[in-house]
Amino acid sequence: MSIQFITDSMCDIDERILNRYPFEVLPIPITIGDKTYYDGIDITSDMILDSGEHDPDHFPKTSQVQAVTYQECFKRHLERGDDIIYLALSSGLSGTFQTASLIASQLLEDYPDRKISIIDSKTATTGMMLILHQGLKLNKLGRSFEEISDTMNFLSRHINIYFLVGNISWLAKGGRIGKNVAKIGDMLKIKPILYFKDGRILPYEKVRGQKKAERRLMELVDEKMIDKNQCVGFIHSKAPALQDRAQKIMKKDMHVENFIIPQQGAGAALTVHIGPDCIGIMFFDALPDNYINVAP
Repeated sequence: MSIQFITDSMCDIDERILNRYPFEVLPIPITIGDKTYYDGIDITSDMILDSGEHDPDHFPKTSQVQAVTYQECFKRHLERGDDIIYLALSSGLSGTFQTASLIASQLLEDYPDRKISIIDSKTATTGMMLILHQGLKLNKLGRSFEEISDTMNFLSRHINIYFLVGNISWLAKGGRIGKNVAKIGDMLKIKPILYFKDGRILPYEKVRGQKKAERRLMELVDEKMIDKNQCVGFIHSKAPALQDRAQKIMKKDMHVENFIIPQQGAGAALTVHIGPDCIGIMFFDALPDNYINVAP
């Protein structure tokens, strides 16, 4: 008997962790026009950006993992005798948490000796990876199912993400801001900083000019991350140089030593929502007593 960790593809993966710990990733469906693709299988972030740029009438859309996918996946592991911890994309962005919870409750009637924990990450991308990473570490140390689940739930309540958006027009194409607002913002070189609140992506601040926006992003991270003795997560969408600058600042000025960074940058599902030239920084504003500051 063991614990099977499962998540969905909105969790952008640090390949070093995937190579060291076994966990399963369920692909998020992405629709462009009348065709459905599956994140991480037959669609890339470049395909998303190309479609959003050249075919605005068929802007890419994400949808939740289907119920039958959960049923088949969970049942397969339960039949092997495994318990399950599923880390879901924020319930503020998708119905995946509710769907997975319903399927889990139905299956537990048939497998009463097994355990399933469905965790609302209240976040996305590398924020999910930070939470999952702690669960994987604790499992490696032989901690109990209950301790691992409780710790991951604690971390989901304390995860922070701040995004600096480079291309404000992309947010308009996806319907997240008005087109007139985007035009004015583009003319004034406005750079929005977005953040997660109660599991939803909301605007935090609008800064004029790229350099000022980068400085403000780092100020926010320094202010909100009370305990710097933790792994910090990054994600970028076609902005590796920006990510490198931010990482150097955190090493030098904040003395952060450990980072979790998906090597390929933002996956297709995340790119639908943030567009190009974007960077995100993820961290916890409080840490549990059993926190492990090791990467990967």
